[in-house]
Amino acid sequence: MHIVFVHAPVPHRMVPGRGEYWKAFDDRYMKAHPGFRPLRKTLWELPHWILWLAGVLENAGYSSLQALELYTLCPVLNGVDEDLAARAIRDAPGDVYLLSPMAVNLPQALRIAQLIKSEHPRAVVVFGGVAATPLDEEVASSPHVDYVLRGRAEIALPLLMDAIASGGETSRIRGVTGTWQGRVRRVEGTYADVPPGRIPFPRVDLFDSSSGQDIRYIRQNYALGCPFTCEFCTIQTIGRSPGYFPPQRVLDEIAAYRTHYGDHHHVYFGDETFTLNLDRTREICSVLAAEGGIEFDAQTRLNCLRNPELPAMLHAGGCRWIEIGLESLNTRSQDLFKQHTDTASLERTLDRLVTAGIGTCTFLIMGLPNESVDDMRRTVDRACSLLARGLLTASYVSVFVPYPGTAMFDRPADYGMRLHHRSYDLFHEDLPPVYDSASARSDEVYEVFLEAVSLFTTEMRNGH
Repeated sequence: MHIVFVHAPVPHRMVPGRGEYWKAFDDRYMKAHPGFRPLRKTLWELPHWILWLAGVLENAGYSSLQALELYTLCPVLNGVDEDLAARAIRDAPGDVYLLSPMAVNLPQALRIAQLIKSEHPRAVVVFGGVAATPLDEEVASSPHVDYVLRGRAEIALPLLMDAIASGGETSRIRGVTGTWQGRVRRVEGTYADVPPGRIPFPRVDLFDSSSGQDIRYIRQNYALGCPFTCEFCTIQTIGRSPGYFPPQRVLDEIAAYRTHYGDHHHVYFGDETFTLNLDRTREICSVLAAEGGIEFDAQTRLNCLRNPELPAMLHAGGCRWIEIGLESLNTRSQDLFKQHTDTASLERTLDRLVTAGIGTCTFLIMGLPNESVDDMRRTVDRACSLLARGLLTASYVSVFVPYPGTAMFDRPADYGMRLHHRSYDLFHEDLPPVYDSASARSDEVYEVFLEAVSLFTTEMRNGH
């Protein structure tokens, strides 16, 4: 049985000033990463879910695997080049096609599924991931989708493949949503998560080695799980204590990825809270320092950077860039949506990191439902001050999106929100918000967002 993993496209969008913003951001980013090379095309990062689940399937005995990379191949302004997509699908015949889109490209992924069925009518199409899981019955109701796998799939996916290959019963596999006897139905229950140390080694070489020219970094995980429950977050391990990969496994994966895609690449740790556990952070930094030659980025929360030992420890391990999930500098927003985060320590923490030689970056969101226009502008002004004084190296900025799977999507009225529609390709962090809140209209939020894009561009060009 030949299984094809499909990396679905995201339409290009025109956003005033965004191109200049990214140019200024990358100037800062590249100074912190001397080995960074200009990209041939912007894949950004390898789709980790493909390599991960390909390793799971290979371990289960499925060796005929292929990656179909449509993400950079066929997006156009506000859409997808369907003729180009159809030709690529025609040239990649498979028995099963697996897709794991985000909300923002779910409509395009469903159209890709239709093209797959048109080109290969007998193929089985399976969806999964952060969008398909909360929207499982909606996605499974598409005539072009056979099954949806909910949540993590290290156990359920091989079982589903076994049933498809043998003509066995699929309606008994936990975590599957499908159509049986003409009715969309969920098979209740899930399987226990596989501990990180027992997850099979990823199929690193599923993409051609030339893809190394299209990625910013090698994505890696040390831990799976985040104990915090931010209400706007869609990660599938939210609210769970993290499990950790053995440090040697981490080193082995990094070595395999760099051997295949280029040893000039630095690493981006995708752990949501890399510095959550001081002992674990010390362990991996010590191992990386002993290995040598590996520089990395990490992401974490402000409250997980309190220990004054961390900056020197991180730098010694190879950390050159750290991204801090602040979302807002409004105290009320922190109390509502970010547990245990006190921004009073922000400047002191940033100063320690910068002094240690680590680039600092934040994630900021415009339009949290409790925030007025003035609240948002105060966050922007303070971030600009931090950029100007060199305490921040750079900052991401986006529009708040009430993604499927969050309470704000399921119960918007509880947050004073009114959703305009369910056109998921417009659930985009760079487009006008898909809601009005009691505190600000969509157009008001978007005006502040565009102001932030412009102001951050200026500060990243001219700041400290």
